[in-house]
Amino acid sequence: MPAKESRVIPDVQTIFWMDAFLYLMLHAAIWYGLARFRSRLVSLWSLSGIFSALGLCVFGSRGFLSDDMVVVLGMLLMTLGNWGRQIALRSLGDAASARWMWAHGLMNLAFVALTYALQFSGASVEVVMLVFYGYFTFNCLEYFVSGQRIGIEHDTIGATSVKAAGGVLTVTLGIKTIALLAGYGATNLYEVSWDQFIVFAGQFVAISMLNVGFMQIFIDQTHRARIQAEQRLAREQERAALFQQHSDDLGALLREREEIIRQLTLSNKSAGMGALVASFAHELNQPLTATMLHAELVQTKLSAAMSQNTQPDLNILKTVADAIVKNTQRSGDIIRKLRNLFRMSKGEYTRIDFERLVMDVADLVSFKLLESEIHLSTEFDDNFRLTGDATQLQQVVLNLMNNAIDAILESQVRHPHLSIRGQVFEDHLELHVQDNGKGIDPERQDDVFSLFKTTKSEGMGVGLWLSKSIIESHGGKLTFTSEPGQGTVFTLRLPTIDYTLLA
Repeated sequence: MPAKESRVIPDVQTIFWMDAFLYLMLHAAIWYGLARFRSRLVSLWSLSGIFSALGLCVFGSRGFLSDDMVVVLGMLLMTLGNWGRQIALRSLGDAASARWMWAHGLMNLAFVALTYALQFSGASVEVVMLVFYGYFTFNCLEYFVSGQRIGIEHDTIGATSVKAAGGVLTVTLGIKTIALLAGYGATNLYEVSWDQFIVFAGQFVAISMLNVGFMQIFIDQTHRARIQAEQRLAREQERAALFQQHSDDLGALLREREEIIRQLTLSNKSAGMGALVASFAHELNQPLTATMLHAELVQTKLSAAMSQNTQPDLNILKTVADAIVKNTQRSGDIIRKLRNLFRMSKGEYTRIDFERLVMDVADLVSFKLLESEIHLSTEFDDNFRLTGDATQLQQVVLNLMNNAIDAILESQVRHPHLSIRGQVFEDHLELHVQDNGKGIDPERQDDVFSLFKTTKSEGMGVGLWLSKSIIESHGGKLTFTSEPGQGTVFTLRLPTIDYTLLA
């Protein structure tokens, strides 16, 4: 009998070592084959295989290690290896839930604690083996459940392989458990019997199928993720291209809008040319007439001196010459304002002395104010400056002043008055143009800034719409308040920072 036992033990121990080698080989192949993906799941799967292989080595070292050491290390390593593979499978696609982790962790801890308690309380080997095989029969159902879940979500061949491996493990370990309960199974760890053969055969088949299934599922999910990433990238590129196209189209529309505003500005100026001709003629007539009179005086003095062969009075000539220069400068200033008014805007934004711009416009309509006996009052805060297009802003001010003059003339008030007030705030300035005309009818106030809507017989219905568009393009607002019989106040609000230069 002793000779027979010494011949049998090495054979079963060899199977344990062969099983350990299979674990190492398959999990090492997984780690090597999937190393390029640098995945934590692959590392966890491979490390779990190492734990299981070490556990089998411990089980195969009975005789070299004490029975207590075999149970303590073997059970712990096999449990850790099995739990690690289950976590890796659960985490394919989505991370394992905290509830599942806690449930299986506590279950594994309870199994290890029970095994240690039985071992160190002197329980028989049969009882310890029954607990071991019974627990893993139930525990390996998790592989079947994971394979079924992955198959529903992804429908891969790998999921079928994992599910089949879980079935093989559950069936073969279940057979071993039933054999132990019925008294037909081997109670010695190294005893050669039919149920031992079934367990080892199931291990060889199942662990091979598990590794093949894991590799197939991982590669399939990685491939799907890559395709989805490429599709997302393609959609992002398509959206980016579409956004760029929309941006280009918007830029073109804005440029067209600016061009329309410039053209309408010129058209609106031309339409109001007749109302300003008298003012320009009056303004130019005064300095030109004075220049003519002074020039004639110079001619008379020089002719008298030449005829009498005497020296002309130099003081009188200097005084007259100074007057001619002054009147000529006045004429040039009027021509400059006229040229600025009818200059085509290029959409260039510069720093503007807005007070001077407003006063230049007031000079252009001064004859109309004088002729209509309208009193003009102006008041400006210091540093009344901003950044913008001078030509366009000049047109806005001209529109507001002409509208105010027309409103006063229509109302025929006893003391016509036009007030212009410029205020400077922390980040913006406001220009108030106020008249004491009859005001705007409430039913017409919604259409004040509408295009091509006007109550003037000679109007185009462009001025206020154009003014509002210009102010908004400068980052500002044009609003009004009006009370019937009391007059109207138009308020022009513009940023004082270089808003348009930064845009």
